[in-house]
Amino acid sequence: MPEPPDSTTVSLPITELRDLCIAAITAAGGSTALAQSLAEATVAAERRGKTAVGTAHLFDYLDGLEAGRINGQAQPRVTNRLPAAHHVDADRGTAQLAFDAVVDDFAASAAKLGISVLNISNAFTAGELGYYTTRLAERGLVALAGANSPALMSLFSSPGSATGTNPFSFAVPHADGPRMFDQATSATAWVNVRDAADRSEAIPEGWAQDPNGAATVDAEAALAGSLLPFGGVKGSNVALMIELLAVHGGGRFSVDAPAFDSGQENPGTGLFVIAIAEDAFDPDYSKRVAEHLDRLHSQFGVDFGRKRSLDVVELPRELHSALLSRG
Repeated sequence: MPEPPDSTTVSLPITELRDLCIAAITAAGGSTALAQSLAEATVAAERRGKTAVGTAHLFDYLDGLEAGRINGQAQPRVTNRLPAAHHVDADRGTAQLAFDAVVDDFAASAAKLGISVLNISNAFTAGELGYYTTRLAERGLVALAGANSPALMSLFSSPGSATGTNPFSFAVPHADGPRMFDQATSATAWVNVRDAADRSEAIPEGWAQDPNGAATVDAEAALAGSLLPFGGVKGSNVALMIELLAVHGGGRFSVDAPAFDSGQENPGTGLFVIAIAEDAFDPDYSKRVAEHLDRLHSQFGVDFGRKRSLDVVELPRELHSALLSRG
């Protein structure tokens, strides 16, 4: 049925959204391979309802391609330095393209050896981390991933930004589809503060501090200052651990990384993924996990890690128009 003229959203089948994303990425200077990789990641985030790192975030990539922060013709270079240690130099491209270049060999080595580690360096920021872990869990692997980013967050009560929001994700195979979580180590994602600033809205207490290190609910002051980690010192510990693992392959430390949304230089940050065969120790592991998750659901009302997988998504009409204009 035709949409009412005053509709604020546009209903798009996944295939149509994917095509629009590919057209926009290609028009911005991305190769066919990069466009397909990035479009798939964008669509996956939208299907799971992670709109902040879906189509809205794609415009950060489009701007990066047009400004030269992302090498649209990147040729990722894969090096397997040890049987269970895989490294990809992203060639100033996207982490999604670098992941696609190695995922088959990486997953195969994890299945054969029981565990394998991947590190990606010299890349633009990673986008939705759950995309990487979900894809591995779909192959029967337990997966853990983390990434750093340009410095946006305080550490251990520092007055300024000492690290990135450093998200991490975990996924486990399940008969009904992988169970996964994906979260930042900051109290909220940076894009949420940026969106609040765009709407001239206040942000909740505990999200951020101003440039002087004082707590603030002013989104503009927060953008000029720094985000706060969840859980204070505990969140700081997790964030720093993730960064140290993410840069293992040569990625830049957050304080050395240029901004991902301005200038012409690629942030060059890092991403790590650990994949473990589901039957590495116990052939019945997945069965026991499924039974335990069912027990948590029936006895405690806990439904861990279940994700939506929409076939049709609703894009804000303004966002849809902007995407069309970039294709």
